[in-house]
Amino acid sequence: EVRQVFSFSPQVIERYSLRTTEHLLNMAEDRPPTWKVWMLASRPHTLTASISPVLVGYALSVTSMSQAPTVDVNVDVDIKTTFVPHSSILDITLQFAMFCMLIQLGTNLHNDYADFVKGADTVARVGQARATQKGWLTPNQTAQGATITLVAALAVGMPLAVVFDDVDRWMVFMVLSSVFNAVAYTGGPYPLGYIGLGRVSIGYS
Repeated sequence: EVRQVFSFSPQVIERYSLRTTEHLLNMAEDRPPTWKVWMLASRPHTLTASISPVLVGYALSVTSMSQAPTVDVNVDVDIKTTFVPHSSILDITLQFAMFCMLIQLGTNLHNDYADFVKGADTVARVGQARATQKGWLTPNQTAQGATITLVAALAVGMPLAVVFDDVDRWMVFMVLSSVFNAVAYTGGPYPLGYIGLGRVSIGYS
């Protein structure tokens, strides 16, 4: 399955062979600077979709914390489970925002790669430019960028599952399913986005 996601199909090889020298030269002439190419491929303008829910969660956490009853210091309770300092909530929020942004960027990069490899993005595409489809990045470069970004997301997200030395299984599921969906949305033998399950996968992750 991994080979199907990240290898070149005969159709892709044929598509490369059909590109004329003139077309390749035109793409080279129109190629933006490298930093801008990666910006186009990662589509940072979509980050609002990943940051907004985090901000809502932060606002709800702060609100619920301000309305929490005062803990009686004479009562023998586990303070760790009843009180989380505001600074800790902010730290967790920032870390979670970083995780969500990396997932978003990794998904966009993999989408740029997979749509081209599967033939969804061709030279006839209209609308916003796609770096792989334009020839500004090779499929291998885009796939590597997606892989690095998603590995970074995994490294940032997994520590969020450890709360006060206890592993939150739901958080582990959320982190792993987010990384999986980033690839499965347009990758694999049955891309979720192609069979009408893209929104469903986003919902449960």
